[in-house]
Amino acid sequence: MNENDRFFAVLPVLPEKIQSAIRRSMFSGLSFEEVRLRADGPVAVTSRGKTRFLISSGDFSKRPSSAIICTAEEIENTFLKICDNSVFAHTSEIEAGFVSFKGGFRAGVCGDFSGGTLSSPSSINIRICREVTGCADSLFSAFSGGMLICGPPGSGKTTVLRELIRKLSGREDGDAYRVAVIDSRREISGGTGAYSFDLGSNTDIIYISDKAKGAEMVLRSMYPDIIAFDEIGTQKEVDALLEAFNSGVHIITTAHVGEFCDLNVRPATRALLKSGIIEKVALLSGKIGESPRIFGINEVLHANCG
Repeated sequence: MNENDRFFAVLPVLPEKIQSAIRRSMFSGLSFEEVRLRADGPVAVTSRGKTRFLISSGDFSKRPSSAIICTAEEIENTFLKICDNSVFAHTSEIEAGFVSFKGGFRAGVCGDFSGGTLSSPSSINIRICREVTGCADSLFSAFSGGMLICGPPGSGKTTVLRELIRKLSGREDGDAYRVAVIDSRREISGGTGAYSFDLGSNTDIIYISDKAKGAEMVLRSMYPDIIAFDEIGTQKEVDALLEAFNSGVHIITTAHVGEFCDLNVRPATRALLKSGIIEKVALLSGKIGESPRIFGINEVLHANCG
């Protein structure tokens, strides 16, 4: 399934007037990474890293005054469709500011959280997960053990992670790795069925929101060579990975990092880097066509960042 097919799969959750405009855009050869709805505000789309406003003809505009306006009622209806009409079933996700839905898609949500949960959604940002063959070639060549893939939000960390898993699991030289993927949001795999991504022929996937628990489960039951998951964020997750590492398992994970010198600032990434689990760090810029920068762990730990 190509990127545009995936976007067509997303369309049914959107208001009809936005669906129509996006179909016109896609039939004209335009592609999307995001569509962003704001209550009583202009509809914005991101294409090739640039954000523009969507007009009824399907064209993009730099001027919000010419854009389609999404009403508060349409935001509410879209939110319910994303939740498959069961907001309660997505409570833990919503409290974290997003909703995962069929096909490995994720929608970020904003609104009134003053009561502890979302009572009135005001913004929805739907991101389109995709496969980019070859985007992890340099990481695959550099892989020799634990790897941390870093970059700012939207830089393609999950896309690169997905491709690296596929290449490591699908090696045809007789040395394919057994890879266990902990897919807490179904973004890495795309879930099951027609929307699933190719993660290689030697990959096992566990769907569980508690990534530390998932690491413990696959370590004891699947005997992987590699454990991979997206967005390390807690000391508990670092501890689970350390146990796996001490059992001879390689670790691949990702983290939000803006600049090289931020790597040692966040507590979880700092603990991970100092643990001995990671051998290489790949830093993505998010700029189209720019290759990841790959650093050895000593380069990162002993960097002079002032």
